Amino acid sequence: MRIRLVDEDRSQRTRAAGRKRGSSRRRTFEAAVPMPQARARQPGKRAKAPSGPAAPPKERAQRSRPAARKRTRAEAQPAQAPARVAASSLGLRLGVLLLLGLLIAAVVHGSTDARFFVYQAGVIGARHLNAEGIYQAAAVHEQNIFWIDPASVAERIARLDGVKTVRVRCALPAVVTIEVEERQPRVLWRAIKQERDWWLDEEGFILPYHGDAQAGETLFVVDASPRELDYGQRIQPEGIVASVIQLATALPDNRIFFYDAERGLSFRQKGNGEEWPVYVGSSEDLDHKIQVMLTLTAHLEANNITPRYVDVRWAAHPVYGRPAGETAAEGGQ
Repeated sequence: MRIRLVDEDRSQRTRAAGRKRGSSRRRTFEAAVPMPQARARQPGKRAKAPSGPAAPPKERAQRSRPAARKRTRAEAQPAQAPARVAASSLGLRLGVLLLLGLLIAAVVHGSTDARFFVYQAGVIGARHLNAEGIYQAAAVHEQNIFWIDPASVAERIARLDGVKTVRVRCALPAVVTIEVEERQPRVLWRAIKQERDWWLDEEGFILPYHGDAQAGETLFVVDASPRELDYGQRIQPEGIVASVIQLATALPDNRIFFYDAERGLSFRQKGNGEEWPVYVGSSEDLDHKIQVMLTLTAHLEANNITPRYVDVRWAAHPVYGRPAGETAAEGGQ
């Protein structure tokens, strides 16, 4: 049996009180000056995020690792794009060079191969003009088909006398087709001063070839004016041939007409076994002149009158000459 001494019990109480005072002093010191080290987590409690301005170095390193991985991937991606662009650009350049090479080869082949050079042409519609002359005027002989301009060829052929319209077509390898529309001889114009005949088309152009004088549509004009005519010219005054054709249409029995510089157009009218001149003049107001002339002719025939002449150059004031033996001349409508 142990007997507790009073001193021993006092000593233990003194040591316990000292431990309490020491722990109290340590807590007070730690509260006053916090240690830089992280406090130990108490069991059952979640650690609070530091409220200071910066996180500990270890924690900052852990946070920065995902961002660093993202930056590394982002920096790696642009590095791959220039490689793809460079490959695409190289392919494009090679394609352009290949295409250019093929084009140059085609041009050289087309410019040197004899199959693309013209040595003849098809001429369509040439009845009065010589087909060989048309081909020579085209100036396409021994020309490369790729350098022929159909519009220019047509323009050269159109300068030929007697050509009205031209159409030129080109096709590979060396096919040239020339289609012409010739001016048709319509009027045989006799120039008394030159003592020769000229063939004219309906527009009054003098043709380098002849028509058929026996054809039913051929008309004749005897020109007493002092002028010189030549191929390719257009007879003056303009529209005179059209007036001759219009008169012939209104007077089916008349195929011969006359032209004088002073009186213009005229013809000889037949009736009652006789004939007399009818002066028409210019092409102006020709429809009215024809109407007045036909009415006046019907009046003369109905009254068995053979006038010395009929003048409708002024359609509003037509006149006719009384038969021989009568002294006066009167006007009639």
